[in-house]
Amino acid sequence: LTLTREQLKVHASGAISTIYGDEFRAQDAYALQCRMPEPPLLLADRVVGLNAEPMSMGRGTIWTETDIPRDAWYLNEGVMPAGIAVESGQADLTLISWLGVDFINKGERAYRLLGCDLSYHGTLPRAGDTLRYEIHVDGHAKVGGVRLFFFHYDCWVNGKLRMTVRNGQAGFFTNRELADSGG
Repeated sequence: LTLTREQLKVHASGAISTIYGDEFRAQDAYALQCRMPEPPLLLADRVVGLNAEPMSMGRGTIWTETDIPRDAWYLNEGVMPAGIAVESGQADLTLISWLGVDFINKGERAYRLLGCDLSYHGTLPRAGDTLRYEIHVDGHAKVGGVRLFFFHYDCWVNGKLRMTVRNGQAGFFTNRELADSGG
C-alpha cells in the first residue's frame, strides 16, 4: 500500500474504504475513527511503503515521507520546530488503522498518545529537507476495555538519522474515560 497526500487527506476525513478497499467499508459508518489529522496538521506527504496484514491487529511497519516547503507555516527562521518534527511521525495512526483497530473500537474510542522516549540526533530539519520515517507497531495489550499498542520509529533527514522514538505507547479511550482521567 502506498498513499499520496491526497489519499492521506481521505484518511483524515473521507471514507476509509476508498483508500483501503471494500473490506473496510463497515468502518466508514463509525463517527469516531483512528485517522490522520486534517490539514494544516496533516504533516505526512506520502506513504511510500507498508508491511502489515490488513485488519490483523498484528505487528507492522509503515514508511512515510514529509517534505518541508520553504514557505511552511510552522517554520521558525527556516527551521522545523522540535514538536512539529515529532508530529510528522504521525503515521502510526495510519498503520494502526490499517491493522483494524476501528473494528474493535466500533466508533466508541479515540486515540491518545501516552508517552515515549524521544532522542534527537543532530540539528533540527530545515526548509527544503525531506524527513523519512520508519514506524513500527511492536505489540498490543488490553487493560479492561482500553486497548493499547506499542511502537517505535526512526526519522532520517537527507539520509542521516535525526530522531528516534522508543517505548512509544498509545491507547484508545471512550469520551467518559478521557473526561474522568487525572491527566
